[in-house]
Amino acid sequence: MNLLVSDFDGTFFDENYYMNIDYINNNKENFDFAIATGRSMNSLLKDLKISCKYYICNDGGYILDDKKNIIYKNYIDNHTIKTIYARILELGYNEFYFDDINSLHKKPVENINKVIIKLNNQNNIKNMENIMNGLDDVYAYISTNWINIISINSTKSNAINYILNNENYKNVYTVGNNINDYDMLDKYNGYLVTNEINSNFNCINNFLELEKIIKKSN
Repeated sequence: MNLLVSDFDGTFFDENYYMNIDYINNNKENFDFAIATGRSMNSLLKDLKISCKYYICNDGGYILDDKKNIIYKNYIDNHTIKTIYARILELGYNEFYFDDINSLHKKPVENINKVIIKLNNQNNIKNMENIMNGLDDVYAYISTNWINIISINSTKSNAINYILNNENYKNVYTVGNNINDYDMLDKYNGYLVTNEINSNFNCINNFLELEKIIKKSN
């Protein structure tokens, strides 16, 4: 069996969303399907309209199985969280959250899995660098609306590797569109989505190309 892992926002969740869903549902004999997203599971479930073999959430910070049981989780060091919190306050951000997997908090609590900070001015890149200064156990990136901070061990490719250590797949194929997808695209047969109008590289077309390859490998 093969494993197909797709990013969600801007990749699977795009203008062809229901075509993408139909494609996956009609090809379950060729692969198991997993979503790998920067979202939390609670946020993902608001828009997800398909069942998956695995749900990789918070950029690989935790993994759920097909019954939505958490099978892997990784936390940020408490001292690092306190440092991040102090720097966020110093920089004047008003909207930010500490994610402990189960819920979002305005202040640090135990077992934080991810920190998100709402973009609010033109200095966000510099501010992100200031927040991250000297912190070598976390990494950060900017998405459409947020600064995202995660444990250095929480990546989509590491999450896939965890799955592979516990289940035998013949091949792994990945599809994504953004900076937080690049590591899994690089390590696991990656297909990049551009999502430009009339692009030949949107998600459904990548799936159709992958179908030929996957069928040959079976």
